Amino acid sequence: MVLARFIALVIAGLMLSAVTPTAAEEVDRIAAVVNDDIISIRDLDARVRLALVVSNLPDSLENRRRLLPQVMRKMIDEHLQMQEAARVKIQVSSEELNRAIASIERQNRMKPGELLAQLGNAGVDTDAVREQIRADIAWMRVVGRLLQPTVRVGEEEITERLENIRQQIGHPEYMLAEIVLPVDTPVQEEEARRLGERLLDQIKAGAPFQALARQFSQSSSAANGGMLGWIGEASLDDDLRDPVGQLNKGQVSGLIRGSSGYSIVLVVDRRITGATAEPDMMTLFRLVFPAPSGKAPPRDQMVAKATSMTATAKDCDTIEDLSNELNSSKSGRLDNVRPSSLPPEVAKAINGLPVGRASAPIDTPDGLAVFMICSGGGTAGLPSRSQLRRQIEDERVELLARRHIRDLRRAAFVDFRL
Repeated sequence: MVLARFIALVIAGLMLSAVTPTAAEEVDRIAAVVNDDIISIRDLDARVRLALVVSNLPDSLENRRRLLPQVMRKMIDEHLQMQEAARVKIQVSSEELNRAIASIERQNRMKPGELLAQLGNAGVDTDAVREQIRADIAWMRVVGRLLQPTVRVGEEEITERLENIRQQIGHPEYMLAEIVLPVDTPVQEEEARRLGERLLDQIKAGAPFQALARQFSQSSSAANGGMLGWIGEASLDDDLRDPVGQLNKGQVSGLIRGSSGYSIVLVVDRRITGATAEPDMMTLFRLVFPAPSGKAPPRDQMVAKATSMTATAKDCDTIEDLSNELNSSKSGRLDNVRPSSLPPEVAKAINGLPVGRASAPIDTPDGLAVFMICSGGGTAGLPSRSQLRRQIEDERVELLARRHIRDLRRAAFVDFRL
């Protein structure tokens, strides 16, 4: 009841602020306090406007009313995530932020600078866009520092997963993207369902799935446009198996009610498990960082910079774009590579890496380099044990991340001021 009354008052304030003489005073009022952080009416209005533009919805009282609950919850979560990042002394530099924006532009085939320019022309406060992306990056780093090291995967689990995949040879597997709308309390049930239905309408009308995922999904995959990677039929959650199995490449599911809330799933691609042509072969991308002119900085600084520049890269196209930006003539793809033929230091660097994740920087004869597996790496069409280990780890980290933000919500002091 408190939140419902708060939402009604905020909407009234936002709609009236455009026509009353006290508009500036109104939008600077405090909408909510999250522990020690303040969310102003101005902040909230900027994010609602962003949500409207991304969803391709008219700016009306009814649309604001429907979007505001989820926008407010996401903003509260972002403040909690940034507070947790500050607690463990994680900061996101302007350079990291700009690289993340450039990555989003590349994924959407935009020119450099086009994302913020388009949103600005649509009346969106671009600072609100930057702060949302900053929170996404910070949370990914919090999860990587606090939660990922706690996960341990036993050899028996890997063997069991591998055996399950062997049994699925000849069955479909899917490249998926998701939008997750969790339901933690009965009050959120109707809000999440209505938002999911509205998002489906906008997807059918042509709104980009990944843009909606970034704005509305409350899963850690939101920072990557909801992308989940390849998932075998047997590895799908029971709630998803039947709906996904009925979809072809490029199709979107209906609104799926699972055990923890609602989800919408896009089948980006599909293939048959075990259908690779050449066992043990892989394609790598090697990104060599050019030696700086003049006196080189200490190696630990160069390693830190290389790690930061590649941390948000999710595929080899992104790494290749980065190599072009760096004008790195020694970088490039390595096709049809067998792991056994790699130098020991490279084999060690990529051991356990899933497809599409950058390795730690290593020293090579050509200079400091980062490697990424573009495709392959399995045996007779099966993933390697190291890839399966990372897959299971990622699944558990995702579950821990959801629990962690839920615990932060429960422990937080949130005061609605209207």
